Amino acid sequence: MKQTFTLLFCMLVYLGATAQEFDAETFKTDIVSLYEVGKSSFKTLKEGESFETVNGARHYKSTMQLHGAKSVYISEDEEKSHTYIAHFTFKNVRNPQEKMTEFVNLIAEATAEHGFAVGRGTDIKYLGYQKQTIEFPADNIDDMGKHPSFTVGMIADGNPMSFEIQVSEILWK
Repeated sequence: MKQTFTLLFCMLVYLGATAQEFDAETFKTDIVSLYEVGKSSFKTLKEGESFETVNGARHYKSTMQLHGAKSVYISEDEEKSHTYIAHFTFKNVRNPQEKMTEFVNLIAEATAEHGFAVGRGTDIKYLGYQKQTIEFPADNIDDMGKHPSFTVGMIADGNPMSFEIQVSEILWK
């Protein structure tokens, strides 16, 4: 009995130490801020020199940290378009897909007043080639290009699980 209690106590201490604090309201406030900056350009969030080049894109540190993200950076492609990219990692998640969907729903709530809708798409860089999008629903690319858009895709579904959020600035400036 004493050993069981000790083991249980140690597990609770371990889980408490590894638990990640996350405030949904702070996250949604950050999403609204990203939306506002994305209406002009993420160029204003770039900090310092580029630190990596991938497929012709340069990566820069960001002056804005999305709440809960493990890492963030701004990607600039050859056409000087910018994308804000945030990586999230969570340990001890029973259902990684549900966790990712939780974030998609938080983004959808934060952008609801702009008429954004949740959709699905494919992208080879995500597990199962699946991604979820939160964007302005329009058949016309000119209408869609007047709004920032969000993409969420899972990178790893183990322990820890990880996913990324990409926010693309408007196309037509």
